[in-house]
Amino acid sequence: MQALDHIVFNARDRMDQVVALFERLGFTVAPRGHHTLGSINHVIVFEHDYLELLGYPPGKPPERRPELVAQPLGLMATVLATSDADATHANLIRRGLSPRPVQSFSRPVDLGEAGLHDASFRVTRLEPDAVPGTWFYYCQHLTPELVWRPEWQQHANHAQGMASLEIAVPDVSTALPRYTECLLGTQPETLGGSGPQASFRLQGCTLHLRQRAPPAAMTGLAFGVASLDSVAAHLTRSSVRFDIVNQTILIDPAITLGATLQFRTLAQ
Repeated sequence: MQALDHIVFNARDRMDQVVALFERLGFTVAPRGHHTLGSINHVIVFEHDYLELLGYPPGKPPERRPELVAQPLGLMATVLATSDADATHANLIRRGLSPRPVQSFSRPVDLGEAGLHDASFRVTRLEPDAVPGTWFYYCQHLTPELVWRPEWQQHANHAQGMASLEIAVPDVSTALPRYTECLLGTQPETLGGSGPQASFRLQGCTLHLRQRAPPAAMTGLAFGVASLDSVAAHLTRSSVRFDIVNQTILIDPAITLGATLQFRTLAQ
């Protein structure tokens, strides 16, 4: 089973606003990182995966990451874990895809008294239009201990990970074969239901394809929690508007910068 590594939220040049949103929702947001590619980021880390808030300083779009300017604010990319970026690159080519060359980069991590250390990565990406609705990356962590830090994994809302990702596409049946290849052969587990849809189960997260009129987009992200009570209590203290529908907390879309953000119990 393919493992989700992380999901990318494109903050563009509004990083401070995006960080403030997720902190208000009860997430521990790790300190700002500065990539050697010119981008900046913050991560929201769980046990096995993380949400990456990725952007650039106001007025300083990075020449080596032009897609951060070209892509809209909000959920942007789905990143799968790999232990060998070169092998994954070759596998994608065998599947008839056209991945970008493997790229190596890093960002310094300040561990206080333990000093600065470089978190290092090797990544290959498909082109943004390889499939409708999301952009697939494949990430090899050379220093995972600098990302999955215990002090960043505890959250006031008690979120334990990313439970599901919803992606809207114009035609599910047409998108399915391409998604299967991008997910390195992972087969859809559920089809049909209320309208054309399909689901792919990844380790730690389920990817749902829903059919709707263009544009295709990553439309919703749900975080898994043991109980909704603690989430509701935190959101109430933070004066965040929300609804509870079918045992799922739905954050007021007026404040979520274009993304549908939810909390649901892991038992669902």
